Amino acid sequence: STWAARNPGARVIQPCRSRQISEAQKASWAIARQQRAAKKALLDNAMQEYLTQQTSKLEEIASKHSITVEYLKGLIGGQTHYHNPRKVQRHNALLHAKALEVNTGRYNRPSGTKYSLTEIQKMVKDDERLQNLMQEELEQHITALNERRDTKIHGVRANNVAAAQDVLATTDKIAKELTSLHDRTGIYAMLLVTRGHINDSIQSTWTTTDNSAEFWEDVFGHQIVDIARQYEQWACTQNQNLLEHDSLGSLRKQITKAISSGLERITNKKHIVMNYHSYETAIIETYGVRLVGWPEDVRFMNPSVIGTVTEARKIRDVLHSGTCFWKKLSKSELDVFTAELNARRVAGETVRKPRKKHSDAGIPRKRKAAIGSKENVRPRKITRSTHKHALPKSATFVPTSDEEDSDEDA
Repeated sequence: STWAARNPGARVIQPCRSRQISEAQKASWAIARQQRAAKKALLDNAMQEYLTQQTSKLEEIASKHSITVEYLKGLIGGQTHYHNPRKVQRHNALLHAKALEVNTGRYNRPSGTKYSLTEIQKMVKDDERLQNLMQEELEQHITALNERRDTKIHGVRANNVAAAQDVLATTDKIAKELTSLHDRTGIYAMLLVTRGHINDSIQSTWTTTDNSAEFWEDVFGHQIVDIARQYEQWACTQNQNLLEHDSLGSLRKQITKAISSGLERITNKKHIVMNYHSYETAIIETYGVRLVGWPEDVRFMNPSVIGTVTEARKIRDVLHSGTCFWKKLSKSELDVFTAELNARRVAGETVRKPRKKHSDAGIPRKRKAAIGSKENVRPRKITRSTHKHALPKSATFVPTSDEEDSDEDA
């Protein structure tokens, strides 16, 4: 069972096909490999010489400005390889369309014989049809490239080997970024990754900055390896695919849990209940907290009545990302809100949802008697006990000798 098999409707990232290599190609590649190794050795020697000079220069600068060499190294080496993706441009869309045509279209060139980027760029430049495309055709090519990029980012891996390699490469990048971020800012960070199904070949792994791993043992009394094992067991019991995780019922549960847990934390009340119908009076006015960042294009409502997956996913995403959160109102903010609420009450507006009427509303019902009143009070029923109580036995009477003599004289 693979992640792709458990998500039959999702787009699949197809693995690269292996190709047959001839003996001549192997010999040619061996020669090229030797040449690259020689060039790399020369480059390593040059870099070693440069680093030696750099070290002496850094020591000189550090001594001159009364700072440490490590601080200078942090200034020089502190950088990130992540960047925001750019929008699809006309040139990129045409290159993608031409590559599909000459490499994977009707020609379907095998790996190793496909045209390079430089060759495709020249083809696009010489193709008059691509240079004079209509706007509608250009938009189709842009859409196709956007879908291709989205598949590479959100598509599922075709097999367990590809999934495990993806996890290993991505977590390694994230670990390096967290380490660099720790060196630049002094943060504490922890990354814990585990498989989501018992048949997956992904190995549980974690990375920590500084001594973050000691947090679990100091606070919870368990080592991080035990936490990772329990996390893996929990994840494997979830057994959810992409559709089940983003179904309407699952999204409603996630939203309800996120809102309720946030309300409990900010009010410090364990069993507080979220009131969506009378939110302004029962929550904001009573506890002085407000839910900030709710999507503007989605009506504020109880998660149980959300009608579409799109709306539910949008609310879930802003809650999980922290864009939508509970905020404690200051005294001045609460006073302003209370004044506005009272003004709406004076104007006749209903700020609290009215309770539902009884089905027999308007029909007079018998009132209960007031406490202490004997009128219309049903007499209390006297219960008879079925047990018979035996009479107490009298004490034994013993006549004295004087009494016996008086009886005889009589």
